[in-house]
Amino acid sequence: MNQGRASRPILVIHCGSDKVNSIETVVLQCGFGLRIVRLDEVKEVSFADYAGIIISGAPVLLTQTNQHAYVELFNFVSSVDCPVLGICFGHQVIGLVYGANVFRGPECRTHETIQVLQEDNLFHGLGTMVFVDEDHCEGVTLPDQFVLLARSGSYTVEAMKHREKDIYGVQFHPETSNEQGRKIVHNFLRLCNPATAREIPRF
Repeated sequence: MNQGRASRPILVIHCGSDKVNSIETVVLQCGFGLRIVRLDEVKEVSFADYAGIIISGAPVLLTQTNQHAYVELFNFVSSVDCPVLGICFGHQVIGLVYGANVFRGPECRTHETIQVLQEDNLFHGLGTMVFVDEDHCEGVTLPDQFVLLARSGSYTVEAMKHREKDIYGVQFHPETSNEQGRKIVHNFLRLCNPATAREIPRF
């Protein structure tokens, strides 16, 4: 672990999701500071200042917009040296950066059980079946440089990880998935700096 990250905050990229406050709450509960930036501020960010990056969801249908513009905006994901977690829209744009395709699928606006397919730090302590909050109608194919971590009955790629880097995408919303979801965010933050990531209070 890069000891230089010890006092660095988490960067949260606010893509327009109404769930960003929930991300902020979990990050603060885990003992991290954070900075929230909006899409029009991303190009001015010095990513080396942060221990990790979380990309939020968004009220955007990527199948109906200019995907190339988002690939350009989020291309930094392929070069930063800190852990990255993309949530819903964030998951999909990470896929696009690495050459995947976004597609229109069934509408999921409820909680659903996902199946964890292999052990990984992101799902540490959660077992193989996790109950999560879904809020989307698009999905993404698995990029060539990623491994599939979890799937559901609705979407094949519910969670993925880069083969060599701590770059994660989750199609669901862990920040609003109760205790199991908060544990997923906590596990991600431990990758950013285990010394800072304190356990989240149970409710």
